[in-house]
Amino acid sequence: MFPRSLRWVPLLLVLLAAAPSLAQRTRVDVSIDRTPTSTRLVLTHSQQLGYVIEEDNGRLEIIYSQPVAFEPSGERFDEGVLRRYEQRRGNRLVLRTGDGFRGYESFELRNPFRLVLDLHGVAPEGEAVPPPTRRDPRQKVIVIDPGHGGIENGATGPTGLREKEVALDLARRLKSRLQRDRNLAVVLTRDEDRLIGLDERTAIANHNRADLFISIHLNASPRSTARGAETYFLSNDATDDAARTLAALENGASGVTPDQTNGPDRNLDLVLWDLAQNQYMAESSLLAERVQWHLNSLTG
Repeated sequence: MFPRSLRWVPLLLVLLAAAPSLAQRTRVDVSIDRTPTSTRLVLTHSQQLGYVIEEDNGRLEIIYSQPVAFEPSGERFDEGVLRRYEQRRGNRLVLRTGDGFRGYESFELRNPFRLVLDLHGVAPEGEAVPPPTRRDPRQKVIVIDPGHGGIENGATGPTGLREKEVALDLARRLKSRLQRDRNLAVVLTRDEDRLIGLDERTAIANHNRADLFISIHLNASPRSTARGAETYFLSNDATDDAARTLAALENGASGVTPDQTNGPDRNLDLVLWDLAQNQYMAESSLLAERVQWHLNSLTG
């Protein structure tokens, strides 16, 4: 007869052997941004891994190629687009959609690897807000990017008018005007008061295979006599100190730090980006000159 204390040893060994499997799971942080007409889920992964998205009656299911650990692992909401989400079977995230759900879109971001899901719903008045439809491949795609949004107000005028509000209003008006041309398809990076990161804005343009990307901002000045408009185009280097300062301010407001623009992966990305974009520099410069000329004629 063995002593009682020795009988527990095999059980302890089993528990210790099972513990490492939990540590091997990929961590996935879940963040959610909700509005009355849509819900955005951002899944940030500790490493890149494969997945598929399946849509069934009343739910969306993200199935990963290996075990994952979601944080938080589940949450409930009182809304029509998304009712709740929960983890299942160690490698699945199940989204239970509500009666207001009408469709979804998804895209990926890197550094770190993120999966973004936009769930489209119904407006409070009952008018459906459908996901973007399939476009005529002959159309040119223009992506309009209203600056700032959400907690990021941008510049504030003397009357309290905020840059994010004016930028969105101008973007909507420009979209309405451009859509009169049937040869153009127009997409907004945001159509509501929502904070969107710089990489998400460019990801939306790439996802829609944009031919042109226009970002709208309103600058502030300490000089009360300042007036007019400025047009910038993307280049390898800033043309002067004022442009360099403005770029630093805008990037800082959007949460971009120097650490995010350095490192071996970032340098490789920049080399590949330069090779892909150099051919468009001259076209961007020419368009910027024409836009600036028209703005000068309007503002005097």
